Amino acid sequence: MSTLSEREMRQRIDEEILNATPEFLQIIQKFDQENQLNYSTIYEIYSTIINSEKTISAKSKQK
Repeated sequence: MSTLSEREMRQRIDEEILNATPEFLQIIQKFDQENQLNYSTIYEIYSTIINSEKTISAKSKQK
């Protein structure tokens, strides 16, 4: 199984953010504001959001 290089992953995230819905951009903005003092990058924030959505989605499928 091949993995994306860090650069390719960042490019992919950039494209997804540029094409995101207004609702998803609001979620990113909220996480960004909450994590500014932690010096988290947009890529770390994006990963956190995606992982939390996967967890929520998996839990809802189990019910």
